[in-house]
Amino acid sequence: MTRISAEFRHAMHWAHSWLGVVLGIIMFAVFWMGTLTIFAPEIDQWMIPETRIVHQKRDISYDRLLAQLPPEAQSSDYINFVVPTERHPAIGFFYQGADGSFHERVLDPVTGQPLTLTDSLAASGFFYPFHLSLMIEWQNLGYWIVGLAALAMLILLVSGLFVHRKIIAEFFVFRPRRKARRATLDLHNLSSLIGLPFYFLMPFSGLLIFAFLYLPWGIGEAFDGDMDAAYAEMSGDYAAPERSGRPAPLASVDAMKRGAEALWSAEEGVPVKTNLVRVLNHGDETAVVYFRNTFPEDRVVLSEYVAVFDGASGRLIRNFILPPLGEASAWIQGAHFVQFGHWPLRWLYFFGGLGGCVMIATGMLFWLRSRESKLANTSLGYRVVEALIIGGVSGIVLATAAFLVANRLLPSDAALAGIDRAGLEVRVFWLMWLGTFLHAAVLRERAWGQQCWAIAVSGMAAVILNEATTPHHIIAALSGGHWAVAIMDIVLIAGAGLALWAGLRLAQKAEPRSSDLKALPAE
Repeated sequence: MTRISAEFRHAMHWAHSWLGVVLGIIMFAVFWMGTLTIFAPEIDQWMIPETRIVHQKRDISYDRLLAQLPPEAQSSDYINFVVPTERHPAIGFFYQGADGSFHERVLDPVTGQPLTLTDSLAASGFFYPFHLSLMIEWQNLGYWIVGLAALAMLILLVSGLFVHRKIIAEFFVFRPRRKARRATLDLHNLSSLIGLPFYFLMPFSGLLIFAFLYLPWGIGEAFDGDMDAAYAEMSGDYAAPERSGRPAPLASVDAMKRGAEALWSAEEGVPVKTNLVRVLNHGDETAVVYFRNTFPEDRVVLSEYVAVFDGASGRLIRNFILPPLGEASAWIQGAHFVQFGHWPLRWLYFFGGLGGCVMIATGMLFWLRSRESKLANTSLGYRVVEALIIGGVSGIVLATAAFLVANRLLPSDAALAGIDRAGLEVRVFWLMWLGTFLHAAVLRERAWGQQCWAIAVSGMAAVILNEATTPHHIIAALSGGHWAVAIMDIVLIAGAGLALWAGLRLAQKAEPRSSDLKALPAE
């Protein structure tokens, strides 16, 4: 029994060490981008100044918006409006053109006219898809890599409880003034335990959300392999019939919207609002109007209600309420995507995400520290891992800061070699990130401090550039009700200060490198 126990602990230790090293950089990148995605709408407002609109609780007339549609959209099979909220103060609008392409616009909530926006993917268009798929689209490879990293993180969390057998006792012991290896392990233990339920929830819920991709066979079995039917049964999605070719006027969408909300409110016992308005087969007698409360402000669960009306008559043809299994799935999605209107809980998620980044980073750092004296000068593999960890931790933070600086620095008509402005911002991110790996490979441990200083400079530069290129400096943003912009600047200043402090500590408290000592043979 003792032998089995020892072999089991050895297996757990092996899995904990090598899964963390091999996939740690991916896990850190996904956790980092996921943490930023929690406030993606607020970052969008900072990066796209034209959307800095103070939300006013007024009813939007979708009848009027439909009447203002461009000619191509008037005959579209697919028209979508996203209802403005405090976090998304403008109206989201997109439609499908005659050639099948989708056209996206952002509308002024007062006039209904399209806004001319800064060309940027911002957080929703870059940080969010990066978190989901690392921006690798080929054959859904990015989703599979992220899924593998999520599975590895679950294994790491469980194995860590076996590897760090005194982790509970050491949770109450943090010795930052001890040698780097001891202090790093203390911080790893502390950050691991303090957010353990959150760290488990995030990868587990992520795997469940993409179960349609990872395990389509079991889900589709009950629907004879028809995944569209399975999705419709779970989410209430509705496919409109083919166009008849016979034109017909659309009944009042505003009246249908009020009917849907009254129906849902009676079911729930409290007011329930529509978040999405969709018109299918506009202008045809087969038109239908689809309403969904996609992101309830006061509940974790997503998309609990769907109402579908006949477009010509305004008659309710479908009232969908999530089945128990669908509601469980929607709760998991809601807990992962954090779209509910609870600011304290959203900040708790944010700091939990940062804690996860600290946990992953300190785990990789401890692996380096525990092997430094024996491998730092003799193993090429060690040097490669060292450069990857430095670039994967401080490097991606610096690349993110460079992305924000580029957003405020590039002119509105910027283009280079056929790459538009939004593409240039993304290229800045990738080039900066690649540069940090090369920098780490050359300077090794000294790269930590220098990249921290670069993060501090970039963070302050982003704040200064925001004040120079827009009228919304911190005081003006606060007085004008643009809280998202002001808090974004404050977070950048705080992050710059933390990076500067870390850079100074690394410069002042640096221990002698193993290269200064007599090299020991590698094991």
